[in-house]
Amino acid sequence: MNNYPVWWDTTITIFNKYQDPQTQVVTWHKHVVEKCFWKYVGDKITINDVTLETNNIICRIPKQEDFLERHEWIAQPNDEMSNYFTLSVGDILVKGEVDDTINEYAKGQRSTDLLKKYKALQGCMTVEETAINTGEGRCNEHYFVKGI
Repeated sequence: MNNYPVWWDTTITIFNKYQDPQTQVVTWHKHVVEKCFWKYVGDKITINDVTLETNNIICRIPKQEDFLERHEWIAQPNDEMSNYFTLSVGDILVKGEVDDTINEYAKGQRSTDLLKKYKALQGCMTVEETAINTGEGRCNEHYFVKGI
């Protein structure tokens, strides 16, 4: 049985990007997950005399019955994709439950509009790295996500 720490108390909204391989039409599928861990992390890298700073976000999502690996999620009929979620590079996570939708073909509703809206509040990330930390012998099974 999993026993997640009390600081796993954040609700997130996941936007999964899907591009139809035949039509090239991009759609975004929204899914809300509760009881996640969300943390801002600052990194510094020094090369010779130059120091670069980055601000990353780490999110840990508890194991969910409605999670599918990317290849399984893509195999779902388009009208059922929103019943599940996946985690892939390029997806967007927003801290909190949001009413927004993404429509790349409507002014003011594009993914860049959503990122601009929530990045100013440090409340979203574009996924750059994922890991599926589930399976036998693990306690607190979860999905790890890192992004900017």
